[in-house]
Amino acid sequence: MEAPALDLRFVGHATILLDFGGVRVLTDPFLRTRLGPLDRHGPMPDVDALGEIDVVVVSHGHGDHFDRRSLAALRGRPVVVVPRGLGPAARRATPGDVVEVAAGDRVALGGLTVTAVPARHWVTPGSPRARPVGYHLEAGVRVYFAGDTGRLPAMRELAGTVDVALLPVWTWGPHIGPGHLGPRSAAEALADIRPRIAIPIHWGTLYPSVLHRVWRRPLAEPGDRFAAHAARTAPDVEVRVLRPGETTIVEG
Repeated sequence: MEAPALDLRFVGHATILLDFGGVRVLTDPFLRTRLGPLDRHGPMPDVDALGEIDVVVVSHGHGDHFDRRSLAALRGRPVVVVPRGLGPAARRATPGDVVEVAAGDRVALGGLTVTAVPARHWVTPGSPRARPVGYHLEAGVRVYFAGDTGRLPAMRELAGTVDVALLPVWTWGPHIGPGHLGPRSAAEALADIRPRIAIPIHWGTLYPSVLHRVWRRPLAEPGDRFAAHAARTAPDVEVRVLRPGETTIVEG
């Protein structure tokens, strides 16, 4: 029996494990129980169960996407791809090679091609001055990992090049701020990107301590709300809503 073209696990938040038939890619690793005032919900990732990672892609320098402790905990010596300017901080956290990219740069890593694409997000004062990016990953199946972004015209350039779109549909709190996609705007972006499959990410994982007891909807509902909007705005796209820890297989 042939191996699946892509085995995908939504680890939580913006962390996704992508196994392209043996090339194992991890996006924006965040593997801890807390981040400041935010608690983790859903299953706690087991670093050993994730196995050895070949490539890590980091979209930007915010702590919920670029976590040095999580990066240092990974098994293996992955090549870490980061936005230009984030390299020095990444090298202090990982024993593997670090590659810095800007939007438009393309890197061949064995059977995997990594292309940095534009993103619309902000750089927090005091954090590394690295412009956020998304990634187009190709090893048979073509994956767009948006990282954290608002909607932008450059998404139209991805049309016809994406099998699976990993789109953020929320933030880490009760409200959506600027530079983020929400359930409706992420669904509208599908009309630009036109992937075969869409999977909502960046939801259901990090949330302010205790707040989930009185206001759980922003933690629990964004994935399903995205699917409902997508059914109207991009009915030809198959939406798969995964909860943190769940997996799916994508055939080529």
